[in-house]
Amino acid sequence: MEEILNQILDKLQMIEHEVSDIKTNMATKQELEEVKQNFTTELEDIKANMATKRELEEVRNRFTKEFEDIRTNMATKQELEEVKHSFTKEIEDIKANMATKQELEDVKNNLMKELDHVKANMVTKQEFVFLQQAVLETNEIVKKIEQNMEKHERILDLLSRRSIEHEAAISSIRLIKTT
Repeated sequence: MEEILNQILDKLQMIEHEVSDIKTNMATKQELEEVKQNFTTELEDIKANMATKRELEEVRNRFTKEFEDIRTNMATKQELEEVKHSFTKEIEDIKANMATKQELEDVKNNLMKELDHVKANMVTKQEFVFLQQAVLETNEIVKKIEQNMEKHERILDLLSRRSIEHEAAISSIRLIKTT
């Protein structure tokens, strides 16, 4: 009996030891509830603050598209340098071919002098009318002179013929006298 008792005591000690281990290693319902609450809160925080794979994919796609748009539409440093070089060359060409304000002023002054010279030597409208009238009158006079010259030519031609006739007649008379 003693032995049974010892066995029971050993068993009891074992059970106590197991109960002690259970108490030490096992959680109570309250501890489990607290852990559950902590995990639930953490899980909700994760859900609220962490992105899903779908959301991450949407963001990646959007940024990929934006980066492609940037690559497509934005100039590289080399392209910018080429454009800068091109514009610099064009500006230098413009500077080389453009007149300075002083050159432009000189051209303006020369043109103004020429204009003043033209104005000084130019006939006014009134002078032009008088000149035109004089030309018309001179044309009339020239026509009259031409008409008079034609008359004189006819008269001279007629006189010349008569003179030839008279000479012929005088020659005939001399021939007759000498015979």
